[in-house]
Amino acid sequence: MQYLNEIKNKHITVLGLGVTGLGIVRFLLSQSIQPYVVDSRENPPGVDWLNQHAPQLNTHFGDLENAALSACDMIIISPGLSLKTPAIVKAINAGVEVIGDVELFARINSKPVVAVTGSNGKSTVVTLAYEVLKTAGYKVALGGNIGTAVLDLLDGDFDVFVLELSSFQLDTTRSLKTTSATVLNISEDHLDRYDSYQAYIDSKLSIYNGAEHLVINADDKQTHPVSRTLAPQLSFGETQGNYHLAQHNNEAHFMVKDEAYLPVSALAVVGKHNYLNTLAVMALLSPFAITKAHYKTALAQFNGLAHRCQFVGEFNGVKYFNDSKATNVGATVAAIDSLAGKHENLVVIAGGDAKGADLEVLKPYIEKHVKALICFGKDAKDLVALSAKGHLTNNMSEAVTLAKQLSKSGDTVLLAPACASIDMYNNYMQRGDDFVQCVLQGLS
Repeated sequence: MQYLNEIKNKHITVLGLGVTGLGIVRFLLSQSIQPYVVDSRENPPGVDWLNQHAPQLNTHFGDLENAALSACDMIIISPGLSLKTPAIVKAINAGVEVIGDVELFARINSKPVVAVTGSNGKSTVVTLAYEVLKTAGYKVALGGNIGTAVLDLLDGDFDVFVLELSSFQLDTTRSLKTTSATVLNISEDHLDRYDSYQAYIDSKLSIYNGAEHLVINADDKQTHPVSRTLAPQLSFGETQGNYHLAQHNNEAHFMVKDEAYLPVSALAVVGKHNYLNTLAVMALLSPFAITKAHYKTALAQFNGLAHRCQFVGEFNGVKYFNDSKATNVGATVAAIDSLAGKHENLVVIAGGDAKGADLEVLKPYIEKHVKALICFGKDAKDLVALSAKGHLTNNMSEAVTLAKQLSKSGDTVLLAPACASIDMYNNYMQRGDDFVQCVLQGLS
């Protein structure tokens, strides 16, 4: 950790005291570095821990304009804060280096890294990759935008790191070297944060910088690197790419470079999106020593993640799925497309904060696959306006009650909001739990 010795005498500010910021503070303290801690909130969530474990640190909580950020040498910023915040812009213009925790990790780490970004499917892909590597005998760490902050992983003796990275994290990362990296897919999201959709795409594509192997989505040209690179490229897709799906002996298979590698039935969870995620994992892990037997074991034991097309139950012949993690239009399209193959009559519950996204993309999928679209939340009226099948409600309880009334045996009720949850919930997990509770109420 030679880099840490180089910065020990620098004036370092940790900006943001949420989960990520607290992880940064803990790590710096473990390296005998005493950071200046700043948060725009008067009472940030990590302040109690700070008062108990590091009361000696200088802090500033409140208006960032009064935080003297331009006087420090380096700011390590939490991903929830925009680089366009006036006080941060002022510091950058004054010559202050602004990085994120992933960038600090990158400057310290020397072990192999598998990195994943994309608008949808990131958490599922990194979790499955983690399980496959673990099954193959690797000491593997999982972190980033899922579960554990990256700096908290550095005190473990790991062979490989599997990281989920958001566009916000990539915006403050420049030095990350990866064994393999992918952009799974790109659809409109976070347009309240970026100047344009292209700026969001560029942020995602930056994950390829420093990658030894690039994994691209053959079905989504937006995931392809803009500049030419000498790094080897592998692709995955539904019917094209080095890793794709095809029929073999009257059964759908995962195809690896035209070899029928494994039947899709080897995977415990179903749905086209899950099959594509599995193909992405196979491509990402191609540089590692993993056998077909390892895949058979890991795929058979993988039951998916909560709030990602999670099967809630079947009541009166109606199936209920919780895809609260579908916080953007692309994720909702993927959920509808995946379930529509087996379930012709979908009752979809959607709504929340669309974050400026173009909801019109949903129209053809609603017309083709959806029996009723039930909406609530901040942008519910915009969703209802998409189709004559739209219904406006006030909350989840009303939405689920109406879904039960409109569905009949053989139908599927799908929560796939196409929106963020922040208008009515603390996070998508709370929204998903609310859906499950409303579904089970009076049915169990």
